[in-house]
Amino acid sequence: MKPFKTLLFTLFVFVLLAGAMWITPDDGLEVAGFTFHMPTASEMFIPEDVEYADISDILDHQVDIDSMAELEINLFSEDDTIAEEIARASYDSLVQSIHQIELTDEGRQNLKQFFDKLHTEKLVRIMHYGDSQLEGDRITAFLRNKLQTRFGGTGPGLRPALQPYDYVFSAVQENSVNWQRYPIYGKVDSTVEHNRYGVMAAFSRYAPPASDSIPFVESVPYTAYLSISKSNVSFKKTQEYRRLRMFYGNEKSPVHFQLFANDSQVMEGTLPANLDYGVVSSLLPDSTDRISIRFTGFDSPDLYGIELADTAGVIVDNIALRGSSGVFFTKTDFVHTAKMYRDLNPGLVILQFGGNVMPYIKDEKAAKNYGRWFGQQIQRVKQYCPNAAVLVIGPSDMSTKVKDKYVTYELLPDVVSALKDVALANGCGYWDMYQAMGGHNSMPGWVNAVPELARPDYVHFSAKGARLIANMFYNALLLEYNKYLEENK
Repeated sequence: MKPFKTLLFTLFVFVLLAGAMWITPDDGLEVAGFTFHMPTASEMFIPEDVEYADISDILDHQVDIDSMAELEINLFSEDDTIAEEIARASYDSLVQSIHQIELTDEGRQNLKQFFDKLHTEKLVRIMHYGDSQLEGDRITAFLRNKLQTRFGGTGPGLRPALQPYDYVFSAVQENSVNWQRYPIYGKVDSTVEHNRYGVMAAFSRYAPPASDSIPFVESVPYTAYLSISKSNVSFKKTQEYRRLRMFYGNEKSPVHFQLFANDSQVMEGTLPANLDYGVVSSLLPDSTDRISIRFTGFDSPDLYGIELADTAGVIVDNIALRGSSGVFFTKTDFVHTAKMYRDLNPGLVILQFGGNVMPYIKDEKAAKNYGRWFGQQIQRVKQYCPNAAVLVIGPSDMSTKVKDKYVTYELLPDVVSALKDVALANGCGYWDMYQAMGGHNSMPGWVNAVPELARPDYVHFSAKGARLIANMFYNALLLEYNKYLEENK
């Protein structure tokens, strides 16, 4: 091709590209589900740099607040005052690196009631609700181990009868193939004609739900089993089972069950028909690290949860609800659910939500509406558990891809602000995970850390990242506890 024609062709291509750039909106053009982008003129000649948060200082100053209790007195000093001043200076320095829980006077008083229980009650329960950031017992497992190491207790706490996740850090669970799980959030199964889902927002059963409007006929016999055993990668205290409780109800026909600890039967009985809510409880032999339950009958109970724990110390439940925005508490049958909360008697309820709404929040008004709906959930939790403190943990930083860059969702700070406002207004503590991990555009730093602290989806923490964020929250909680001890000497 002659040089002149080559020049004309090149100019023609440039004109086409310039025209495409001119007519394409800055935020792209959606075509068949895909967003088509063209660079602007300024981006062509002056590439835009996205400023990512520097999280190195956060990572370099991670501490273990429990180590402060082990500060050695300066044995070479004859003046205890000097040693005390050194310890105080070290503690004050540690405090500066902790992202603290935000509390009003009411929230601090409510948290004090929880700390009172740690001192006066034999058994104290913490219920940790959250979305997929908690999946597989991530975050909760580390928090549980730290608390049980300090205050006593064993076992993983409350678990679903059918585990919805492929991998769970704290235990290994197996079920016969006929089990199904029925959640009250997300896509709700239309064959369930009631809203008695229990405190885990889901129940499990091995026979199809029976209609309340049709007389039940004992026609099809069912057998089923489930087993829960220690995981060799879990924390040691999680592997010890001292007591089992099974929460159930709504069976249309009597169901026979057998409970085994390791390979020995420790209990046998019948779950009565047409019982709205019931509890089976059994102490387990020493060194139990595996339980199994076998069921036979013409129907299945709705199983609201299986508890494996101790009779003293701290129980920490991991209630991970993938896809949930946390607005299900007001949907369950209040009277029925309140019975289970009374049996569990939590001293602290942690609500960790917000991430799942981000793709659907389109403006500041939507963020405020979500905050208002979440405030209704807090109020319902406080009705269920009037003697429990409530802490809200906001969402982490989350990145969405804009052209070729990963940046924080534009309205994430609005959701964080909305959750904080309703938490503080309702007498709850608020721990800002978004700011604790570095704030705006901090997630890429966690993803690109070595080793990685967040997954390549730029949303979820890796196992190491979950442990790190759990330690940051634990330090914040224990900082408040240490203040409580100082004030109540």
